[in-house]
Amino acid sequence: MSIEFFTRLPLHGETQYLPGDPRNRGDWNRGEHSTGAVSNFRVGDHFTYIDYLGQIARAAEINGFGGALMVNAPSGEEPWTVCSLLARETRTLKFVTAFQPYHYTPWVAVQQAATYQRASGNRLVWNIINGGSDAIQRQVGDFSGHDERYERAIEFLDVVKGYWHNENFHYEGKYYRAEGGGLRGPLKKAELPLICTAGSSIPAREFAAKHADYYLMRAEHPDEVRALISDVRERALKYGRTDIRFGMSIDVITRETEEAARAEAKRFFDEGIAKGAVKAVAAHAGLRTARKLSYEQGYAQKNETQGFEEFFIYPNVWAGFGYIGIPPGCALVGSYENVVARIREYNAAGIDLFFLAGYPHLEEAYRLGEHILPHFRSERAELARSQDSLPELRAVNGPAGA
Repeated sequence: MSIEFFTRLPLHGETQYLPGDPRNRGDWNRGEHSTGAVSNFRVGDHFTYIDYLGQIARAAEINGFGGALMVNAPSGEEPWTVCSLLARETRTLKFVTAFQPYHYTPWVAVQQAATYQRASGNRLVWNIINGGSDAIQRQVGDFSGHDERYERAIEFLDVVKGYWHNENFHYEGKYYRAEGGGLRGPLKKAELPLICTAGSSIPAREFAAKHADYYLMRAEHPDEVRALISDVRERALKYGRTDIRFGMSIDVITRETEEAARAEAKRFFDEGIAKGAVKAVAAHAGLRTARKLSYEQGYAQKNETQGFEEFFIYPNVWAGFGYIGIPPGCALVGSYENVVARIREYNAAGIDLFFLAGYPHLEEAYRLGEHILPHFRSERAELARSQDSLPELRAVNGPAGA
């Protein structure tokens, strides 16, 4: 089974300490005074936070990562803009830009992507997201319900793929219509970005089953990961698809010894408990519309403060980050040898693509590149498009035909 490794860029500030801590790099801190490097930026400074992200991107490329995930949140930098800037500072690194169909019309997304692909050598990957919180969606002007957002996303990609593979595309759906448009001229040379998506709800799985090349998930117990993969694969068969692939986003705290890695994880945990991060996370839990993972349900049902060790849901798989409010919530914590073993176990369960990152991102890119990625050199394979969806791409004409 093949395997590939991407990392993640912190578009909403560095996280060597709890989010908002003034010791973190960047200007996402709670006060004017900061002790962290490259903090308190002003517009026009010679070195900005985008330059720091460029350092991380170059470090990722130097250390053998195939790409970088650009997380999209209202409180952070806009990912498509950032990846456009960083593409010119790197040579081979792919950029996974997260965006919602609500943000763009299908044609704008197609034209922007085709231009980006021509400029970067086809290094753009899409991560189509649909929002995990109705409250946050309303903050950015989207008042659609959870399930409706996924229904809209299915049509969005119907139209995107239709435009991309036809010069005279027609479509009439609930959310979108098209009458004769499509890529023409030099833009046709560009490759349609590989499509990733995430979300564990049933509508999210259905959307992935129809359109995604890679279905992304957060870490859980390996048995639950296998069950989710099996479910999405079965759903994909309804669309005649047999080769959808799977990715996982998980943080990593790894050191030469198990004890040193656990000590660093416990530093985060103890600081989060001391500063009341758990209460802040609980206060915002009701805003989420996404499905809670099993371990999240478990610790949400307990009233008392839980101990560091209780969050190891599997050997070296620690859910403590989620408890203190650091996404994506789970981390591989352990020696280099044990982290490699857990990655192999998840790979055997069906995960082809791993998004690995540590804190601070710059230094940990080197640690992962020196101590983890070399163990997989002979197994690495670049991301591949789901071939069984290609015939459909050239024949999409909308629910009503055209």
